[in-house]
Amino acid sequence: MNKILFKKAQLFLSKLGYGKIKSIKEIKDGRNSQVYKLIVDQYNFILKVYEDKKKIRINREKIFYEYLNKIEKNNTVNPLGFNIGLNMALYPYINGDKIKKIRNNYIKKLVNFINQINKKKNFIKLPYAIDGIKNRKNHIKLCQYKINQMKKVKLNNETMKDFSFFLNNKILPKFKEIKKSFLNKNLYSSYKTKLSKNEMIVSPSDFGFHNIIKSKNNFYFFDFEYAGLDDPVKLICDFFCQPDQSLTALQKKIFIKNLSFKNHSFKQLELLTKIFLPFHTLKWCCIILN
Repeated sequence: MNKILFKKAQLFLSKLGYGKIKSIKEIKDGRNSQVYKLIVDQYNFILKVYEDKKKIRINREKIFYEYLNKIEKNNTVNPLGFNIGLNMALYPYINGDKIKKIRNNYIKKLVNFINQINKKKNFIKLPYAIDGIKNRKNHIKLCQYKINQMKKVKLNNETMKDFSFFLNNKILPKFKEIKKSFLNKNLYSSYKTKLSKNEMIVSPSDFGFHNIIKSKNNFYFFDFEYAGLDDPVKLICDFFCQPDQSLTALQKKIFIKNLSFKNHSFKQLELLTKIFLPFHTLKWCCIILN
């Protein structure tokens, strides 16, 4: 952490009534945020520094935590404070472990979290999730957008040659193939495409075992920068495609089957996931490569 950022962090802590920072250790350096473990007085904290200048992500995370607090959802890493001006948030440090081996009953714990945060979704006005799907035609458009972002990537000559070959001979042909198959089946005529807010769900969006701490037998959920209202199909597809975890076919079935949404049946979600999953699989290939 540079001196300027350190001074901002100390200012933030002081405003919350804490003393001087004794030690600081970076534990994550991501594209959208930096995460540090702090020791202040006798306490351990997590400091999250958001990277976006427009402060969209810190505002979104703050709103989502306000929603979680109002519905009394207490198995999250509840923030101790936000400072929008400094683009920082402070969280308690949870002494636990990341989950490496995924068990079937763990899947049910995740589903239970999703079901619970959707029981009172009209309790507060939530924004749409980042890349949220309001119209199911946008599943395809979102995949196309990620591919277009890939086309803008500039690399050195040698790497660019391999990258261009992969993009033009693997990604683009696959996208055309699955889009053609989708349009040939005329699936838009069989399903409603435009979703009302009542048909959307409250989604953490970036959801998976990478954003969970297991402490003893408790799961603590965190990281809601992308959260908001979304199509449940997108939540399922993204959960299945999450590159930091590997799910069995049975675990995927358990996840869908145990979801409980007022306007969506198991059979409908299973079928729509099968339809749109190829687009999200390709989308995630682009995200990882980019």
